[in-house]
Amino acid sequence: MRLKSLISYFRENKKRFLLSVLGVAIGVFSLSLMVGITGAMEKRVERVIGKMGARVLVVLPGEVKNLGGRTIQLSFYPTLTVKDAQALLEKCPDIRAVSPFKKVSPNVHYGGKRISATVFGVWPQYSEIASYRPVCGRFLRPEDEEEMAQVAVLGYGVAEKLYGEECPVGKVIYLYNAPYKVVGVMEKRGTDLSGEDLDDRVYIPLSSAIKRISNVTYVDGIYVLPVKGVEIDRVKREIEELLLKRHGKKDFSVNRFEDLINTQKQAMEIFSRLSLIVSLIAFGVGALGILAVMTLSVYERLVEIGVKRTFGATKGEIALQFIVEAALLSLTGGIPGALTSVIIVSTISTIAGWGTYLPVKGALISLSLAVAIGIVAGLYPAMRAASFEPREILKEA
Repeated sequence: MRLKSLISYFRENKKRFLLSVLGVAIGVFSLSLMVGITGAMEKRVERVIGKMGARVLVVLPGEVKNLGGRTIQLSFYPTLTVKDAQALLEKCPDIRAVSPFKKVSPNVHYGGKRISATVFGVWPQYSEIASYRPVCGRFLRPEDEEEMAQVAVLGYGVAEKLYGEECPVGKVIYLYNAPYKVVGVMEKRGTDLSGEDLDDRVYIPLSSAIKRISNVTYVDGIYVLPVKGVEIDRVKREIEELLLKRHGKKDFSVNRFEDLINTQKQAMEIFSRLSLIVSLIAFGVGALGILAVMTLSVYERLVEIGVKRTFGATKGEIALQFIVEAALLSLTGGIPGALTSVIIVSTISTIAGWGTYLPVKGALISLSLAVAIGIVAGLYPAMRAASFEPREILKEA
């Protein structure tokens, strides 16, 4: 009966009800959108840096700092070497895996097709550190590194551009004019937090990148994965002490991988705060709208209240009716807002390559808050409705 009564009253006062639920709809939309986008981006972070990525440390040559949310290399020293990486693995008991890396930029082509791709020389342990797995074939092996083998593992996008849908394991890719045998294709990752497309990469043995392509003795950095359960700061100190002893000076920096992507994290935080402010304002407007509408409806439905009281309805039942109606009214605005945010977040996450993500949690939180606000906004009208005596109402009617 309460729902029928609310629907009947809604039909008679459409504009008034629409204005009252609009604030709630905007509040639910903003809050669920904020939670949804944040959740989708956090999922994206996890995919980019791997499940253990928050524990990954990166050793970089020179001084690197995060200034104003941007990672800036203030100085560079070509002194970080493969031997440093080997020393870290051998002499630091709290380190589980390391992978020095070297970024090179040869022409990448096959069968007359030339593409823009980043070529990374890494150790086989890179796959474990980044929680990155091949979808066909394999990743690099220790013997590839030892033999300076001309083998390559392709990012998903590179394989698709050069070879289409087929698995290209066993085929050849050319870096400059040197043939590299394709031994695997990595899973699809999309863009990372800096905007670089991880699928447009080619992974080759570090020894091949250093000696065959770039002909240098230094590396661009070292990824370090600590033993599970060990404090990150402790591992960081071990790395700094060992490298300082080896180099004789502080010509390197040790950073958490997540700190190097702080720009994106700050953007997420700013977005969340702004969305929360908008949500709170909208919810406040919605609550005032529901309060006004429900209070007005009390006086417009005095006869209904008087009749119900005359036929045995208690004050508590009358109050409960108006509280439930206020909650339903709030929910009426909340459901469209939540559904719209779910559609938008799912669309954005798909287009951005973050993977399919349904912000169910954010929608449920927002709807629960909408119901709570409806109940709070309905308390005064409910108490006012319950305060009227049936004889006074019917006498005035």
